[in-house]
Amino acid sequence: MNVLIPTTPDDSHSIFVKLALEKKGHECLLWYTADFPSLQTHSFEMRNEEMSWCANGNDLNINNKRFDTVWYRRPGNPVLPDFLHQDDKRNAYKENLAVFHSFWHIIATDAFWVNKPQAAQAADCKLLQLKHAVQVGLKIPKTLASNDPVKIKDFIKNNSINGSIYKSFLPMTWSSENSLRLTYTKSISLIDLPSDRILQSTPGIFQEKISKDFELRITCFGTDCIAAKIDSKNHPDGIIDWRSIPSHELSIELFALPEKVERQCQEFMKRLGLVFGCFDFIVTESGEYYFLEINEQGQFLWIEDANPDIPMLNTFVNFLTRTNEGEPLKNNKEIVSLSEFKTEALAFKGTALKNHVEVQDV
Repeated sequence: MNVLIPTTPDDSHSIFVKLALEKKGHECLLWYTADFPSLQTHSFEMRNEEMSWCANGNDLNINNKRFDTVWYRRPGNPVLPDFLHQDDKRNAYKENLAVFHSFWHIIATDAFWVNKPQAAQAADCKLLQLKHAVQVGLKIPKTLASNDPVKIKDFIKNNSINGSIYKSFLPMTWSSENSLRLTYTKSISLIDLPSDRILQSTPGIFQEKISKDFELRITCFGTDCIAAKIDSKNHPDGIIDWRSIPSHELSIELFALPEKVERQCQEFMKRLGLVFGCFDFIVTESGEYYFLEINEQGQFLWIEDANPDIPMLNTFVNFLTRTNEGEPLKNNKEIVSLSEFKTEALAFKGTALKNHVEVQDV
């Protein structure tokens, strides 16, 4: 099979998947979309009902190549060349972005997409996620999404017994020369709030704090799910958010997901038009399952890195190369694991970072 992965040069997941696919005898092309237009040319030619697509650039040569699967991983927006005059950049960027957005409507239209761009965009809406979660019967924490200081304070007061947490709509980062800071879910009280002016300037998501026994990361590959149990409450950094725990200190084990919860996850995916996604759940001491969110292109190889007995890479590669959308995963004689590609993947990533354009925040 031929697999196309639009991504960024710093994305280790796409590199591991490419190496694994090739070991299994498939072809895989990593398409670094931020190279467009500085290091890439794309041409679409239409004659009658036929359209041809040619693309050339560093590590890129497409001449009407047919792709069976497109993993819509992490396409980076166009990055303009430095020589353009500042006054011209705005219009040039709009033109390039228009072409960039056109890609997803006209390339590989017969391929199996993981996930389709329109579905991926909708799935990024956390409020829509919560709405669908309730509709399929999943429990969610009491939630307020707001930039209204009065409502935010009232919400926190009304949840004073269990407490409240705050999280952002999108991941936030602050970088300096020697450090990178990320936002994680945090407990919040009235005394933690900034001024009303600051509160109103940046909307946030506020939820009732749910007392947890453990957390679950449920990765759905089509109709198959792998649930990983995360023992986060017993680690001082993971009481609120397991992502704060250093990866080498994570306690991960395979978990048998109740059939009802798995059916609800599958129905949720169907409603959003997704074929792949990573769910985050809290499970309470009384056995209640609370949906937190889904990331339709979430990280998943860290699970195998923490527990090599959970075959995330092999499962995903088999999922990408199945013959029919909706068909159950098939066994493959060639079994691949994350550990066998670590050295090669590190070298590959170093080369990619040197030869391709760094993605820029817009």
